[in-house]
Amino acid sequence: MSYHQDGLIDIFVGIYVLLFALGILLVTVTDFSTWFVIPAIFPAIMVPIWISAKKRITMPRIGYVKFGTRGANKLMAIFIGLTVAGLGTFMVFTFASKSQAWALTLRNLIVPNGMIIIGISAAAISSLFAYTMGLKRLYAYGILTLVLCLAGHFTIIPFGYLLVIISLVIIISGFVLLMQFIRKHPLLQGDKTNVEKAL
Repeated sequence: MSYHQDGLIDIFVGIYVLLFALGILLVTVTDFSTWFVIPAIFPAIMVPIWISAKKRITMPRIGYVKFGTRGANKLMAIFIGLTVAGLGTFMVFTFASKSQAWALTLRNLIVPNGMIIIGISAAAISSLFAYTMGLKRLYAYGILTLVLCLAGHFTIIPFGYLLVIISLVIIISGFVLLMQFIRKHPLLQGDKTNVEKAL
């Protein structure tokens, strides 16, 4: 659990959610129909940065934890599956207003209750990861997403704005955790990293 108390995963997940929000808002303003390319390429760019940050900030302070192969593979499979499912849900939720018959059917089934579905799904996914990874703050993120999605459903708040709020809360929480982590686990004198100097 200490390995993920540095807030880095929160920061990167928050940025990922923010990219979705900006993409959706971009559609409404500029009719940018290929907005999903932005969050789609984000993992390929940011995962190496996240790994590098782990090596520079986390590992020098608390060491490296090698998780069991079977457990790690199962967790990774769940993560990939949920990520793909989430991307598909977002795409359906966004593009279900097209004129095709199947899209109209999905629109009639999903769009009227889309925010409720997304809120419940986010709460369930967050709870799953909170339980498997021992990160209790993920419960709070899930509840926040569910509450905001319910509020958006009943008040007609645009979905993109809700995602901006959620992402900013997660990012700010991540930076707070990062500052606390650095203060709680200081490096020995003369072992300062470039990242810590920058902070």
